[in-house]
Amino acid sequence: MEMAKKWFIVPVLLLLAAGACNNADKEKTGTVQSVNLKTDDEQFLALKDTAQARINTFIDSLKPHALDSNYRFLVKSDFVDGKEHEHMWSVVYKYADGKFTGIFADSALYLKNIQPGAPVLIKQADVEDWAIYDYLHNKDMGNFSDKYLRSKKKEKE
Repeated sequence: MEMAKKWFIVPVLLLLAAGACNNADKEKTGTVQSVNLKTDDEQFLALKDTAQARINTFIDSLKPHALDSNYRFLVKSDFVDGKEHEHMWSVVYKYADGKFTGIFADSALYLKNIQPGAPVLIKQADVEDWAIYDYLHNKDMGNFSDKYLRSKKKEKE
Protein backbone atom coordinates (compact mmCIF):
# COMPACT_ATOMS: atom_id res chain seq x y z
CA MET A 1 0.00 0.00 0.00
CA GLU A 2 2.81 2.44 0.89
CA MET A 3 4.53 1.80 -2.46
CA ALA A 4 1.27 2.46 -4.33
CA LYS A 5 0.95 5.80 -2.54
CA LYS A 6 4.44 6.82 -3.65
CA TRP A 7 3.70 5.86 -7.25
CA PHE A 8 0.60 8.06 -7.12
CA ILE A 9 2.24 11.05 -5.42
CA VAL A 10 5.30 11.30 -7.68
CA PRO A 11 3.36 11.81 -10.96
CA VAL A 12 1.02 14.30 -9.26
CA LEU A 13 3.99 16.33 -7.99
CA LEU A 14 5.54 16.29 -11.43
CA LEU A 15 2.30 17.61 -12.92
CA LEU A 16 2.18 20.39 -10.32
CA ALA A 17 5.77 21.33 -11.07
CA ALA A 18 5.16 21.32 -14.83
CA GLY A 19 2.10 23.53 -14.44
CA ALA A 20 3.97 25.94 -12.20
CA CYS A 21 6.92 26.13 -14.59
CA ASN A 22 4.69 26.59 -17.64
CA ASN A 23 3.00 29.57 -16.01
CA ALA A 24 6.37 31.04 -15.07
CA ASP A 25 7.65 30.57 -18.65
CA LYS A 26 4.61 32.40 -20.03
CA GLU A 27 5.26 35.26 -17.65
CA LYS A 28 8.89 35.54 -18.75
CA THR A 29 7.75 36.45 -22.27
CA GLY A 30 7.43 40.03 -21.12
CA THR A 31 4.11 40.09 -19.31
CA VAL A 32 5.61 40.08 -15.81
CA GLN A 33 4.92 43.28 -13.99
CA SER A 34 5.89 44.20 -10.49
CA VAL A 35 4.56 46.78 -8.09
CA ASN A 36 6.97 48.55 -5.80
CA LEU A 37 5.56 49.21 -2.35
CA LYS A 38 7.09 50.83 0.68
CA THR A 39 8.14 48.37 3.38
CA ASP A 40 5.65 49.94 5.79
CA ASP A 41 2.69 50.12 3.35
CA GLU A 42 -0.15 49.94 5.91
CA GLN A 43 -2.82 48.71 3.53
CA PHE A 44 -0.64 45.88 2.21
CA LEU A 45 0.38 44.87 5.74
CA ALA A 46 -3.30 44.80 6.74
CA LEU A 47 -3.97 42.40 3.84
CA LYS A 48 -1.18 40.15 5.11
CA ASP A 49 -2.85 40.23 8.53
CA THR A 50 -6.12 39.19 6.86
CA ALA A 51 -4.40 36.28 5.11
CA GLN A 52 -2.82 35.17 8.39
CA ALA A 53 -6.11 35.50 10.29
CA ARG A 54 -7.83 33.22 7.75
CA ILE A 55 -4.97 30.80 7.09
CA ASN A 56 -6.74 27.93 8.87
CA THR A 57 -9.31 27.97 6.06
CA PHE A 58 -6.44 27.43 3.63
CA ILE A 59 -4.85 24.66 5.71
CA ASP A 60 -8.19 22.89 6.27
CA SER A 61 -8.81 22.82 2.52
CA LEU A 62 -5.23 21.86 1.62
CA LYS A 63 -5.18 18.73 3.78
CA PRO A 64 -7.90 16.76 1.94
CA HIS A 65 -7.33 18.26 -1.54
CA ALA A 66 -3.56 18.85 -1.76
CA LEU A 67 -2.97 16.30 -4.52
CA ASP A 68 -6.37 16.68 -6.20
CA SER A 69 -5.89 18.12 -9.70
CA ASN A 70 -9.22 19.95 -9.33
CA TYR A 71 -7.57 22.29 -6.81
CA ARG A 72 -4.51 24.51 -6.77
CA PHE A 73 -3.05 25.92 -3.56
CA LEU A 74 -0.62 28.84 -3.57
CA VAL A 75 1.09 30.93 -0.93
CA LYS A 76 2.89 34.24 -1.39
CA SER A 77 6.00 34.90 0.65
CA ASP A 78 9.10 37.07 0.69
CA PHE A 79 12.16 35.64 -1.06
CA VAL A 80 15.50 37.27 -0.24
CA ASP A 81 18.91 37.37 -1.90
CA GLY A 82 21.25 39.81 -0.17
CA LYS A 83 19.43 43.15 -0.02
CA GLU A 84 16.96 42.23 -2.76
CA HIS A 85 13.41 41.11 -1.81
CA GLU A 86 10.65 39.80 -4.02
CA HIS A 87 7.20 38.72 -2.86
CA MET A 88 6.26 35.73 -4.99
CA TRP A 89 3.96 32.72 -5.28
CA SER A 90 4.63 29.03 -4.70
CA VAL A 91 2.33 26.08 -5.34
CA VAL A 92 2.07 24.08 -2.11
CA TYR A 93 0.99 20.49 -1.60
CA LYS A 94 1.78 19.72 2.03
CA TYR A 95 1.47 21.32 5.46
CA ALA A 96 3.24 19.90 8.50
CA ASP A 97 4.88 21.30 11.63
CA GLY A 98 3.96 24.89 10.77
CA LYS A 99 5.52 24.76 7.28
CA PHE A 100 4.26 24.46 3.72
CA THR A 101 6.12 22.30 1.24
CA GLY A 102 5.83 23.22 -2.40
CA ILE A 103 7.31 24.35 -5.66
CA PHE A 104 8.32 27.89 -6.59
CA ALA A 105 5.86 29.00 -9.28
CA ASP A 106 6.69 32.63 -9.99
CA SER A 107 9.20 34.51 -12.13
CA ALA A 108 11.84 36.36 -10.17
CA LEU A 109 12.73 39.70 -11.69
CA TYR A 110 15.72 40.51 -9.49
CA LEU A 111 16.63 37.42 -7.51
CA LYS A 112 19.02 34.97 -9.09
CA ASN A 113 18.98 32.33 -6.34
CA ILE A 114 15.62 30.76 -7.21
CA GLN A 115 14.17 29.31 -10.40
CA PRO A 116 10.64 28.18 -11.33
CA GLY A 117 10.06 24.61 -10.21
CA ALA A 118 12.55 24.81 -7.33
CA PRO A 119 11.42 23.11 -4.11
CA VAL A 120 10.43 25.48 -1.30
CA LEU A 121 9.66 25.22 2.40
CA ILE A 122 7.69 28.20 3.73
CA LYS A 123 6.91 28.87 7.38
CA GLN A 124 3.25 29.56 8.11
CA ALA A 125 4.21 32.86 9.77
CA ASP A 126 5.94 33.96 6.52
CA VAL A 127 2.81 33.60 4.38
CA GLU A 128 1.78 37.04 3.11
CA ASP A 129 -1.18 35.88 1.06
CA TRP A 130 -2.74 32.63 -0.07
CA ALA A 131 -5.04 31.47 -2.84
CA ILE A 132 -7.15 28.41 -3.47
CA TYR A 133 -8.38 27.71 -6.99
CA ASP A 134 -11.21 25.18 -7.05
CA TYR A 135 -11.59 24.21 -10.69
CA LEU A 136 -14.30 21.66 -9.91
CA HIS A 137 -16.70 24.33 -8.63
CA ASN A 138 -15.16 27.27 -10.53
CA LYS A 139 -14.42 29.16 -7.31
CA ASP A 140 -11.42 30.80 -5.75
CA MET A 141 -10.64 31.98 -2.25
CA GLY A 142 -8.01 34.19 -0.69
CA ASN A 143 -5.72 36.24 -2.91
CA PHE A 144 -6.41 39.18 -0.62
CA SER A 145 -3.70 41.45 -2.04
CA ASP A 146 -4.63 41.10 -5.73
CA LYS A 147 -7.12 43.97 -5.99
CA TYR A 148 -4.86 46.34 -4.06
CA LEU A 149 -1.76 45.50 -6.10
CA ARG A 150 -3.70 45.93 -9.35
CA SER A 151 -4.85 49.38 -8.21
CA LYS A 152 -1.23 50.32 -7.42
CA LYS A 153 -0.12 49.07 -10.84
CA LYS A 154 -2.75 51.28 -12.53
CA GLU A 155 -1.54 54.30 -10.55
CA LYS A 156 1.96 53.64 -11.90
CA GLU A 157 0.78 53.49 -15.55
